[in-house]
Order: sequence, then structure tokens, then C-alpha cells
Amino acid sequence: MDFNKLKAKAIELKNKTINSAAKTLTESSITIAQKQNLSNLIEKSKTTSFKNKETGEEKKYKHKSIVIFAEEWSIFFKNALYIFPVISAKCFSQNIVFKLAKSKIEWVNLSDYNIETLPSLVVFEEEKAYKTISWEENILKLVKSFDLDINKLINEIK
Repeated sequence: MDFNKLKAKAIELKNKTINSAAKTLTESSITIAQKQNLSNLIEKSKTTSFKNKETGEEKKYKHKSIVIFAEEWSIFFKNALYIFPVISAKCFSQNIVFKLAKSKIEWVNLSDYNIETLPSLVVFEEEKAYKTISWEENILKLVKSFDLDINKLINEIK
């Protein structure tokens, strides 16, 4: 067998495997494909309170929810699927809910969340779009940083 044919076959198999894995992940619970799922995630951005029974002191906890909207079959979306576990771990440690979302969700208007371009990362606080970060480079700065303080990173990106 010719080396070029073997190389072409290897590339074809690699791409087929990547696309198959991406399709499986896209259809899993780590991505948002329905309006109700998006609404549930946004609802988790509400501030909650806890009253200490012993002291009577009330503590409030601010929560954030983060959604990255991207074209479902874009290279960015596929790459985001693979780094999802790392981002989720960062978010979980800071009481932040994180999901990926398809760009086309029935009954969802992306402009309601200040999204002008894709991909975009939207931070929700108190059930409102608190901040929208556009452009792949800005999003990658946030998700690939070794700094675990997501709140600080969100505020640094313009």
C-alpha cells in the first residue's frame, strides 16, 4: 500500500472518530439543546440564603451560571466538548453551573443574552445575562487559564 493512501486513510479514520465522539457528547447532558434546559440553568443563578439555626445569622450565597453558545459542528464546539471536564471542575469548586449550548435552540433568541457573534460565553447572575464574552480568543483565555478564580477572570476580560 502506498504511504500517501495509508496517511489519507488514517486521517479519514481520525476525523470519523472525532466526529462520532463529538456527536455523542453533543447529544449528552453536558450540552443544552432545549429552551427548558437553558431556563433551568439560568434559574440556578439566583442568590440563595441559609439561616444558621444556632446563631440565627443569615448567609447569602451568590451563584452564577455560565453558558457557552457555539455552532454545534464548529471546531470550537468540538474542542470545548473535550475540555468540558476541566472547566466543569473549575466551576464546581466555585458554585458555578457550566454548560455548552447549541447556537440554534427552538424558541431562544440569542440577542436576548447580548450575543452578537458566535461563539459567546454568557455569565448569568440573578437570572439575568450579567456579562457576555465574545470571540473565541477571549473565551479560550478564560477556560484555558490555570487561574482557578473564574470570577476574577470574567471581570478581567473586556
